[in-house]
Amino acid sequence: MDQNKRFEGINIIYHTIKHAGGMERYVLDLINGFSAKGMKVRVITRKLDNSLVFNRNVEVIQIKDLSPISKLNKLLFDYRSTNKTITSWPTISCTRTPTTVDIAIVGGTHIGHNLAIKKNKLSIFDKLTNKREQTFFENAKVIVAHSKLVGQEVSNHYDINDNKLKVIYPPIDFENFSLEAKNQRERIRKELGVNEKQVLLVFPSNNHHRKGLDIILEALNQSDPRFILAIASKKPVDHPKVINLGFRKDMDSLYAASDAAILASLYEPFGLVGPESILCGTPVILSDAVGATEVIESNACLKFKLNALSLAETLDRFLTLHDNKEIILNDPSKLMPKVKNVSKHCDDLIEVINK
Repeated sequence: MDQNKRFEGINIIYHTIKHAGGMERYVLDLINGFSAKGMKVRVITRKLDNSLVFNRNVEVIQIKDLSPISKLNKLLFDYRSTNKTITSWPTISCTRTPTTVDIAIVGGTHIGHNLAIKKNKLSIFDKLTNKREQTFFENAKVIVAHSKLVGQEVSNHYDINDNKLKVIYPPIDFENFSLEAKNQRERIRKELGVNEKQVLLVFPSNNHHRKGLDIILEALNQSDPRFILAIASKKPVDHPKVINLGFRKDMDSLYAASDAAILASLYEPFGLVGPESILCGTPVILSDAVGATEVIESNACLKFKLNALSLAETLDRFLTLHDNKEIILNDPSKLMPKVKNVSKHCDDLIEVINK
């Protein structure tokens, strides 16, 4: 039976609709994925990038701010957003809406994040967020966590019954990340001034502290001098082993030009960097705090404990494998059988709603 004919449309709630990483990108995937199936989509948001173009199945409702305080507006949006849904359609919320929704998408928890970054002194907004998140989980019909790591946080910190919790990994863009990117390897390395003897690690980061840059640089200081770190970020870093790339849209080519992608994240509920790099034929070096380590086979993903010594040891191990050409990813999709494309991911969410 065609699952997509069981309801006409779907509501999607998230406070920011724009091109970015993390949840912003995931929400755009949902909007495009559901609408591509011919379903109507009502998007309720607070902030909208007006340059975005959606097909005719998509209607965007923007709720205006009520105050000059951004954190307060975000809190108020969560309470006001469900008033704009079409009640006959199921609702997927990717923000902390306190009223009942069909699916609560969880890409990370506030308590888990604060514990990971060792934030001991909570602000009034932290406390209000924790309370709202608790209500979000309690009232949702189903909670979809983006990794087992996140699912465990929901169970441990919010005392939620495991029966309403389901792990569905976020989708990967199999079309834009592929082995074809390897055709750009030599060109990109030449542009960066990296020779074939050097070992290039790519580090995409929108938050150097949370992504573990200090740990990476400390480990590199103890490691083989052939290692070079290319940082894809708007924030430059002054270090002799670093190449600052700035903000880049050609991440597939950068992955393919690199010898490995690396993250030493303090908190990374999933981390699309890992799967995307694998699809481009490039192995990954990830801390054990990265949720994507759950879905990548061990011969393509080298894990380390979240400290510089463990990372330095892992870099040495990687270098041996690299020099002996023991990490060749000829069929990367088979290394991640649990991760699906956007269309199949949307089908999985429809199945959850219909149960």
